[in-house]
Amino acid sequence: MIANSSKSLAEWSTMLAASVAIVGLSTISLAQLDSFSRSILSPVSLQQKRSKSYQYQWEKDAEKCLMQTLRLNNKGEAIFLNDEQEIRAFLKNCLLDKTLQIVAIGIDKKLKDYEGALVWIFSSLKENLVKIPLRKIAPLLQEAMDSIVFTSTLCIVADASGGLGSTVISEVMKASNSRVPILSEPVWMAQFAVLMEQKPYLLPLDIYKQCLMGLLRLQTYKYQKESTVVVTLPGQATVSTLEPVLFELFPHERHVFIYDSCCKTVSRVLARQHKSKGGESIRHTTPLYSSLTRQVPKMLKELQALPQGVASITETWMTSINTYLQLKDGDKERRKLKEPEYIPFCCRLDNLRNYDLALENLLQSILGARSRALPQEMVQEATSALQKVLGENDVPTMMNYEKKIQEVVFCHKLILLENKTLLDTVVPSKEWSLKSTRRIMGCACCDPEEDEEEEEENLGSSKETLVSNLTRPKFVDGKTAFAFDPTQF
Repeated sequence: MIANSSKSLAEWSTMLAASVAIVGLSTISLAQLDSFSRSILSPVSLQQKRSKSYQYQWEKDAEKCLMQTLRLNNKGEAIFLNDEQEIRAFLKNCLLDKTLQIVAIGIDKKLKDYEGALVWIFSSLKENLVKIPLRKIAPLLQEAMDSIVFTSTLCIVADASGGLGSTVISEVMKASNSRVPILSEPVWMAQFAVLMEQKPYLLPLDIYKQCLMGLLRLQTYKYQKESTVVVTLPGQATVSTLEPVLFELFPHERHVFIYDSCCKTVSRVLARQHKSKGGESIRHTTPLYSSLTRQVPKMLKELQALPQGVASITETWMTSINTYLQLKDGDKERRKLKEPEYIPFCCRLDNLRNYDLALENLLQSILGARSRALPQEMVQEATSALQKVLGENDVPTMMNYEKKIQEVVFCHKLILLENKTLLDTVVPSKEWSLKSTRRIMGCACCDPEEDEEEEEENLGSSKETLVSNLTRPKFVDGKTAFAFDPTQF
């Protein structure tokens, strides 16, 4: 009886929220409604109500982005390709098109079932938007990409700082004159994440994986002359969906995970929302899929003490951090199976703020130059850009919600609070290295050069057998000290 009552209250509260939005009442009214919901609903019912709200926001955002994309097409209706030979010929031409853009991914409601899941690509060779069913393009993309030797390395950046980490990397790379191309928070990847989170799956998971790998390679193929291409994921809300799949697809590429404390992240995002009058992207504020609350049910009661705007950013940040921890936890099984481990450059924003070496270490990782000193001019330009970005995003911490936010985060026992450090965060050092138990062929005093590491990844099974018989150190350092402080785990 009580459960049914809570469910009815949740449904009534959801309908009332929709009514408020329709009649266009003020933000204060919406805040009052959220406060009312928090007072009358159980933690579970409140989360159900909020989850429906999050899902609705994501669906509307995806539709809005898709409509904006299609309106920009001044050539009329997009060209629809559904024939295998036509798609194969189009992809072949795409590799020659330096202006190619993957514009959008979404559902065309005019088409039935799985055929409606489309990708829109702009090609100057067609002088128009081309739309292709994901189900049809997936195997052909894999076929086309498998025939190519890619000479550039991807550096995939995941964020748990409300977007500041991705912005820092983008601006620093631009200012450093490194000539590294940057694919910054591509909207189509956010739309792809929304599609992947539809349950049951609209398409088989293998189709999604083929599409994600193929489309990302297709988008970055025009940068083949560059040694590195940086791709920043579109917001911390998409990390839990995209990063595990991207690591599975690109285990030998460079990965960066950049994070800040939860309180600082919440304060920064809310400040941006206030400045933009609510125009902040939901990719930084709204959980795409509230799976973490099922893993950590204790969160529900603590989340109830926070307004929805604060609770949603907190949950989004925690979900991104949880993804990192789960991927690291999977390394135990990967070592048994002799599979590549998840070894990203894990970067704490406070280190960038407080240590000059931290930025240089980050640049070395992105550029694949961890054993080589960088030009001083490059470091100086990057430092100036870093200080500018951090200065523009420096906001005071929300003291009124700080304790309540920490109580939510504390429910997840593996996430350490505030000035604590995540597992395997790189400590700024002249002689830094990433954690490695797979690549080292000898003792811990030997730090392989970047080129040697790349060669080792392609070694045959006989050498892998040799490695498995060696006593491997838990940490690898180039010269004298650990790259990570085990006491800070």
